[in-house]
Amino acid sequence: MSNRPTVALKLSQDTRHRYTLAFDTDQADLYHGVRPGYQSEILDFLSQRQPGLAIDLGAGTGLFTAQLVAAGWEVVAVDPAANMLTVLANEHPEVETVVSKIENLDIAKWESRAHLVVAAQSWHWIDTPQGSRKVSKLLADDGVFGIVHHQIDTSQAWVLRLCKIMHSGDIHPVEQPPELSSSFTQPVGEWWRWEQKLTVEQIHHLMMSRAFYLRTHDKQRKRMHDNLNWYLLEHLGYGHSASIRLPYVTAAWRMERTELGASG
Repeated sequence: MSNRPTVALKLSQDTRHRYTLAFDTDQADLYHGVRPGYQSEILDFLSQRQPGLAIDLGAGTGLFTAQLVAAGWEVVAVDPAANMLTVLANEHPEVETVVSKIENLDIAKWESRAHLVVAAQSWHWIDTPQGSRKVSKLLADDGVFGIVHHQIDTSQAWVLRLCKIMHSGDIHPVEQPPELSSSFTQPVGEWWRWEQKLTVEQIHHLMMSRAFYLRTHDKQRKRMHDNLNWYLLEHLGYGHSASIRLPYVTAAWRMERTELGASG
């Protein structure tokens, strides 16, 4: 029996707001250094056209932006966390950055111009009806909307327990299409299974980059670090410099705008 999630988490507006604010910290460099990037094949799956204008929603520190830039896309990166976008801008000064919640984004400059809109590791932070309306207005007639997310593969018992200790919140059923409005065609999905090699210290950093850790109090954080050390060093028997293979599943979904979305 799989331990992967079977139902996507529903976030209230208040919870979504509090979690989003948690990422606007001075730990953006730590986030950028430990969170995994994206396979180039994902972009190939999302769009088969020549590069044009791409809008990266919830771009964070630019982990997916890097793939877009490398492939020759003109990129606008949007995120409510200014500190995250500062890291992105340092890495990719050619990218236009916009500090804004997606729901509040002023789209007049790019309306009906985007050949690709991507939400990588961010769609669950965005209000579905409002986000869907923004994306449908941003897309050009031949534009594509892509949703991508990594999930630690909790089908292995030791990984499931690790995620519970880290409060990692891997919330996406990998086979379940994302929730969208009727402005889009039925999502078409593809999946990648892979591993991230991390030391014990890096797994601590991975935990520190998670929304739960960022928004909780210092006493809880210490308890989490103590539990993680016990689990990795004592229970599983890893050394401090060991290379721990953390399994992931990445899902990507591709949608186009329907006639309803184009007229709305």
